[in-house]
Amino acid sequence: MPSLQLENLGWIEAGFGPDEERATTASLRIVAGDLPSLEFTKVEDRIAQSLRSHINVPLAPLALWLVMNWWRLRFEGKPDVPTIRWFQAHRLSSIGGDHAWPPLDIYSDKDFIRLEMDAEAAFDAAAVRYLQPVSLDVPADDFETAVDALLDHVDARLAATLPAYTQLRELRAELAEERLRDSNARVCRWQAMAGLDPGNASERWITEATALAEEVGAVAGDEIMSVLSGFDGRIASVRRVVDEMKCSPTAIDLSRVVPHAIPRRGLPWQQGVELAGRLRRAQGLERGPLTNEKLSDLVGVRLPLPGDASRPPLGGGIRNGQPGGRVRIITKRTRVENQRFYLARIIAAARVLPAEQHLLPVTTAHTSLQKLQRAFAQELLCPWEDLDASTDEHGLDDESLMDAAEHFVVSEWVVRSALANRGKIPRDRLPQA
Repeated sequence: MPSLQLENLGWIEAGFGPDEERATTASLRIVAGDLPSLEFTKVEDRIAQSLRSHINVPLAPLALWLVMNWWRLRFEGKPDVPTIRWFQAHRLSSIGGDHAWPPLDIYSDKDFIRLEMDAEAAFDAAAVRYLQPVSLDVPADDFETAVDALLDHVDARLAATLPAYTQLRELRAELAEERLRDSNARVCRWQAMAGLDPGNASERWITEATALAEEVGAVAGDEIMSVLSGFDGRIASVRRVVDEMKCSPTAIDLSRVVPHAIPRRGLPWQQGVELAGRLRRAQGLERGPLTNEKLSDLVGVRLPLPGDASRPPLGGGIRNGQPGGRVRIITKRTRVENQRFYLARIIAAARVLPAEQHLLPVTTAHTSLQKLQRAFAQELLCPWEDLDASTDEHGLDDESLMDAAEHFVVSEWVVRSALANRGKIPRDRLPQA
């Protein structure tokens, strides 16, 4: 059974609205996750004075919204400060009309789809209040399956009741063509990751993006598109960063960090933790902190590295044409704790990306690769088992967490985020950005 289901519990006779809405008004139930499933459409109806697991809405507007925003829902992440335009493409309630759609955000890290909404404290204008807070990742394939099934269902209903209505059918045919052809799908994916609606990019933009992706590798190309807004959407600005890597005087040796297949199961952070554990075992690293000396030996460079205090959206290293596992890197950090975490993220990229991927990207994006990298770096430098034992012994007060960060030679943010992610401290104790 897919982990996401968009279910029609039955058609409803509607007496108002456009023909396509009256023909497709239904009881919609959205559920996801393992048993017991989370009910996104669990509502309290003040007029009916009832609780129910479905909402009564027209499915034609929902189907049109899903088709028109399919690429962005499937591949675009959530920025740190979402814009109104982002919400229009990712929040279900932006469908609008006279219907109480759930305030559900749908966005992607490329491999998983994030479903996120808060419970509502008050009734909306339609006298409906959504009760279920949700924060859940579902596999992207399951999302596609659920959406395609709903579109098929609505399309069949419209064909049977309004054969002259063709808008949904025509948009679906256009989307199917984009998804079917690899070259079209790649360009649509890039535009979505960059926060653009497919078809809005210029031919020059597409040409520059294609050339850059061919140079750095397909995976790195996708990662670049995910942070392109940080470069004002200009691919030429990203190319300057790549050229800076090529000319960097700083190089590390990753010949001891052989590529390793990504674990098949688990979320990206779980995969990163597993890969870090495997590397520690392969290198004979005992429990406890990874010292500067051991990290230096692992990558063939002495810490601290030269750097500055800037933090661009794209960093990492370039390895094409470099002999013996050498990777030229740029380091836009000065504190040794931050440099260690940055190097560990580059190691993670080298562990999972094959040699034809020339760029080992370190970005500010929230993609599955970056989640894997951060989890890998955290586990490599500050293994959870050791941190858990340390905080059990010394406590979780602020001074103890500062001591733990100093012990593992990581930033306090790494310690606090590890503890928050494992539920050992509340998330409100994370440092404010």
